Amino acid sequence: MLRSHHFSAILTASQPIFDWTEADFLHSLKSAAQDAHLTPVGQLSLTFQPQGISAVLLLEESHVALHFWPEEGKVTVDIHVCDYQQDNYQKAKTLAELLTIQISGNFNHQAWNYLCITG
Repeated sequence: MLRSHHFSAILTASQPIFDWTEADFLHSLKSAAQDAHLTPVGQLSLTFQPQGISAVLLLEESHVALHFWPEEGKVTVDIHVCDYQQDNYQKAKTLAELLTIQISGNFNHQAWNYLCITG
């Protein structure tokens, strides 16, 4: 049986985020994923004109994507982690916690929505 863990949030960006580049967002995603014991396998990012950045990190376990909306001071984050050979719920939850701290400067678990799909 396959199980998929989905976390999504709209986070308030801390002031340092407004100076981040594509490379900064990718570095943040990659380091948080590795700290959560997930396995990065690819990455892609794009800076929009006149503003905004999107970044996606492909994981062996699935993916995490974020979109920075500077005009709103918000970052949307979507985490999708599958259980492959083990329960990865805690890893997905840890990734959500780490990204919240990096983006907002503190952890607010109420910002996150969680969905588990089994098939």
